[in-house]
Amino acid sequence: MSRFDEIFPLFQEYDMFAQTVDVVKEPNVYKAITPFGSFVCKRTAAPPGRLLFMGGVLRHLQQRGWEGAIPYTYTKYDEPFVKRGENLYYLTAWQPSLPVDQVRLPAWGEAALVRLAELHHLTQNYRFDDPRQVEPLLNALLTRWQDWRDKAKRWAADAEHSRYPSPFELVFLANRAFLLDLADEAIRLLREWRERHRTHAHFRLSIIHGSPQPSHTLIDRSGQVRLINFDRSTFDTPVRDVAMFYRTYFQLGGTEASASELFEKYATVFPLRPEEITLCSILLLYPERIMRDLETYYERKRDWNELYAVRRMEKDLDRLLQLTRWVQRAF
Repeated sequence: MSRFDEIFPLFQEYDMFAQTVDVVKEPNVYKAITPFGSFVCKRTAAPPGRLLFMGGVLRHLQQRGWEGAIPYTYTKYDEPFVKRGENLYYLTAWQPSLPVDQVRLPAWGEAALVRLAELHHLTQNYRFDDPRQVEPLLNALLTRWQDWRDKAKRWAADAEHSRYPSPFELVFLANRAFLLDLADEAIRLLREWRERHRTHAHFRLSIIHGSPQPSHTLIDRSGQVRLINFDRSTFDTPVRDVAMFYRTYFQLGGTEASASELFEKYATVFPLRPEEITLCSILLLYPERIMRDLETYYERKRDWNELYAVRRMEKDLDRLLQLTRWVQRAF
């Protein structure tokens, strides 16, 4: 059965039928035209519980008048998704938007970060206010960071003892001390931060988007942004969204000056507290993107040729240096 054959019957759950279905992004995102309008249909790996929860959150925010996101379209059974076998699908209303390559990075950055600030403000302590919820989140992050660091040390040792290290490994070895020092420092600082706040009486948690990047936003000609793709959303410290945003922003070529201006825009809507700003600086210190790339390269998770891998590593190092300089100056 083709993917199209699986998608057409989904619309019966919405009391609609699809006249046409076109691919938007292989292999999971499609556009369907119906007599009731156009919709995006997405196959998702998000768990049903998350979709149910986020569907309720987005519907609640829409009822309160917030227009910063595209909510799920509910079925005739009042559910935010349709299950077919092992697959889950959801619909959102199709919204015209500018192509990503026509949007200036600072304009996108300001609009997107303000939307994130609104989301964090409107959903802070949405379910509960329990400081103990922060500790498991940090423990999971520390475990992942330590695992990456330990793997990087092993890979560096193997490359160093190789008779013919690859061009990628030569770049890695040349920057090994810098990367491992950053990783060790971030791990140390995060442990210290966790210890200082173990008995913190009040810590804010919000709904975070989980993957703030241009492909997960829609921007119109007036510059207004709406968030989409909440598949990774969860209840967490809003600092996680801010850190993920800035990693993406610098990776796309953002400058230190514009990054500081954007942070001020965010703070006008949702000012971070001193301990949250410190946590943000720690999260940004860890070379997470490069660690992911090392894992991808050495564990053959993608079919990268050597030239692509080297260029990617060199670009990532350049962006990391800029991000690190900005963090040291801004915080």
